[in-house]
Amino acid sequence: MSDPYLLLAECEREQLHRLQAIQPWGCLLGGQPGSPIIRFASANLAEWTGWAPESVLGRSIAELLPGLMPCDESSPLAETAESWTQGGADKRFYADLLTGPRGTLDALMSCSGETWLIEFEACLSADQRIAAYRPVPHRLYRMPYTDDDWAGHCQYLADEIRAALGFERVMIYRFREDGCGEVITESLESGLPPYLGLRYPASDIPQIARKLYQLNSHRQIPDIHAASVPILSLEAGEVADLSLSDLRAVSPVHLEYLNNMGVTASISFSILIKDELWGLVACHHSQPRYLPLPVRLRCADIAQVFALAVVGYQSTRRLLDLSESDQEIMTLLSALRFVDAQNGSDLLVFHDIGQAQLNEPALGQALLSLVRATGAALIDDSMIVTFGQTPDAADIRALIDWIKAEAKEPIFATDRLPQLFPDALAFAQQASGMLAIRVYHEHGDRWFVWWRPEQPQTVCWAGDPRKSTLFDEQRQVLSPRSSFERWIETSARQSEPWSDADLLRAKKFRRLVLHDVNAKILGR
Repeated sequence: MSDPYLLLAECEREQLHRLQAIQPWGCLLGGQPGSPIIRFASANLAEWTGWAPESVLGRSIAELLPGLMPCDESSPLAETAESWTQGGADKRFYADLLTGPRGTLDALMSCSGETWLIEFEACLSADQRIAAYRPVPHRLYRMPYTDDDWAGHCQYLADEIRAALGFERVMIYRFREDGCGEVITESLESGLPPYLGLRYPASDIPQIARKLYQLNSHRQIPDIHAASVPILSLEAGEVADLSLSDLRAVSPVHLEYLNNMGVTASISFSILIKDELWGLVACHHSQPRYLPLPVRLRCADIAQVFALAVVGYQSTRRLLDLSESDQEIMTLLSALRFVDAQNGSDLLVFHDIGQAQLNEPALGQALLSLVRATGAALIDDSMIVTFGQTPDAADIRALIDWIKAEAKEPIFATDRLPQLFPDALAFAQQASGMLAIRVYHEHGDRWFVWWRPEQPQTVCWAGDPRKSTLFDEQRQVLSPRSSFERWIETSARQSEPWSDADLLRAKKFRRLVLHDVNAKILGR
């Protein structure tokens, strides 16, 4: 199993939600949606509630908690209980629900498509209640507008979470388009090594774990050395779905991963944007640290408010990009039309245009500025007109022939042209990135093409990403990497990536060019 792809596939197959064990910070009861019969109970149930697990299996939950699951359908709680046991309901928190050998217990109820759960944990102590129920700081509701606002907003969130939880390190961890994660902000105790700016390979958080982060607002691991508690079932072979469980046991691979990082306790809060996992607020501590459920829920609310700020900031940047792009597109179109008027030509359809007619500085500047390129060209079947630093005409013609054969869409973009088109290695220094627009016309395809130069990139990883998962031959088990030392990767033969704003400008420009072309054709 030395193949890293096989190792990653093995991690993905690990059924985290079916581990059939919980962490020992509480106890659990469970059953099937639509039925009040208890079919699952954690082995430590008696320690928390006084009920022996064998004595409750097969009984109705209404017998144990008549105030919560009333037999009387006229009870105010009956409708709530029914919707909860049918599945699909949100998690529900009940404070001070039950008193057992360890004192008063809070409860969290959830129901997936397969299993309903009631999880009990110790309630808050009197000195924790004021802090746990404080409202979300008003400052987090302010929308950031500038890059400085955004940086300050992220830092405030990390500092606020660390102050509330007492963890040694709090990071805002954002997922990139390639699946990797990057620490974009952190708050940490003095003397700890910084993780700010480090990236973590996608395999560090497999897709199955990311799915669970989407379903749950947070994930707590108070002590990686604590022994897990098995779940007993009514019938042999029955398996509880722990997708929505707060107490769910931890994968042995992840426990070793945290141990290798020097982390004993961790808690993460999901940041969801349009139901997609945008990132995490990840907290680490070198000593065991348990957080009561209300404290966790308050910080989950803080993370949810932060998600609103992410959306607001993205929307603001998008509006600014749209405004700037409109101005630059109109500047370019005006330059194209000016050349037409000055030369009696028809530049938008490249009809009878020669290089000598296109020496207008304003046109070249507008064309390159539109997507921040260093080279550009106007191309049709018989003509190539270039601006700035570009490949030579023969190479450009070969590129267009290749795009015609490979690209299905009218807009093509890459920041790694030599990897896709090996002949581009010959001119990678001035053209490692390429953005091309195809404009269909009655006389044949017309192309607007931009290039960006090679820009070697340096990425700092938390350990060698090539060793994200290993196979321990002696123990015959998967094992995460043991080193998280800063590992620097430098890559060449690529350009600065084309941003979403660049692609949006290209799309808008193409649409307006098509409008002009069609207007000219119809006006003949």
